[in-house]
Amino acid sequence: MATIALTNRAPHQHKMSAGYAERLKEYPNKGKCGLPENYDTSRSLSSKISTLAQLMNQSRYTVVLTGAGISTSAGIPDFRGPNGIWTREQQRLMKVKKKKRKRVDDNDSNDDQSEQPQQNDNEQQQSSKGSSSSPSFVTAQPTLTHRALAHLITNNTPHPNHNNKNQYYLQHLITQNIDGLHGKTTSLPRNQLSILHGDIFTEKCPTCHKEYIRNYEISTIGLQPTGRYCTSGGDPPGSCNGALTDTLLDWEDALPEVDWERSQVECAKAELILCLGTSLRIEPAGGLCTLGTGLGYVDAGAAEWDLDCGGYLDVDATTKKKKSKKKKRQQLPPKKLGYVIVNLQETPYDDGATLVIRAKVDDVMERLMSKLGYGSDWDGNDDDDRVDEHEQGQDGKNDDED
Repeated sequence: MATIALTNRAPHQHKMSAGYAERLKEYPNKGKCGLPENYDTSRSLSSKISTLAQLMNQSRYTVVLTGAGISTSAGIPDFRGPNGIWTREQQRLMKVKKKKRKRVDDNDSNDDQSEQPQQNDNEQQQSSKGSSSSPSFVTAQPTLTHRALAHLITNNTPHPNHNNKNQYYLQHLITQNIDGLHGKTTSLPRNQLSILHGDIFTEKCPTCHKEYIRNYEISTIGLQPTGRYCTSGGDPPGSCNGALTDTLLDWEDALPEVDWERSQVECAKAELILCLGTSLRIEPAGGLCTLGTGLGYVDAGAAEWDLDCGGYLDVDATTKKKKSKKKKRQQLPPKKLGYVIVNLQETPYDDGATLVIRAKVDDVMERLMSKLGYGSDWDGNDDDDRVDEHEQGQDGKNDDED
């Protein structure tokens, strides 16, 4: 059984760890960046949140897919927003290209020509990697959205009109984020959390599949050895001694098998899927929302989604076809409520959504919690529980419960 060991022992603490995005290999097709952010009017937003609450009360099985947009209020930048990491990277590269063209035009000496290529190459290399001023993942704390989602998964519904008093509003959470903020929320079972792109705090043993969650950032990327070894896995416990690796995916890495397969199963079971703070532009994760419709793939200008795909496919980069005109939404099968998107920017899957909300995710979740019947005291703003010394399995049980 794959297990998780929680530890708070750090071999060495750096004042500031290198940014995650800077560790990724160069990859040209990062999708549309810097699209404008739009906001619903106050009246429209109120109406949409009421509709969302109705859908939540109607759904008997709800799954959430989260992206970088839910962590921006924690000080962690997103990727494709107006001030996103890749947006700024593209802007810097454009400036470098303009400077290069200007130098060529203004060049009037052989000495300048001989120095120019090396100077430009150095500038472009520096610009493509971006700035190293990324905030520390260690100090970042869960946002209101992180805390609300954990609460909805682990606390019974208080709504007086709900038929089943033992019903939970959320059944599963899928994240594309590597910041570990979902794991910092209190009592979120691992078997109800699927992590698709890795966790910057997690090491894993490829031999016995035990996970070790640290309170410091893992410095490697691409499922590489970290230099530490499995100390509590194997049979008997402690006999494994396998070489630990990071869990962070680079562009060409396959998604983790257990989490990816579980994500597909959970989305197929869902009557409602909430997509929060995600541009839905990285595949195959982005296409998970279509499983909530029961209709298969919804053509919204994205590349065809392959369930067997193991790596990242950008929906803008993998197709050269022109986007089709907005299609009339198909009739959903019985008991399927489709998917809801909460994102400030447009996504490739907007056309097929049951509801699209243009607002900050924290604002939506705060008002949604009130609509669902939770009082103002639901948010305890709990601290990070990662330092607890116990082991937890992928099935969500403590080892001593088996």
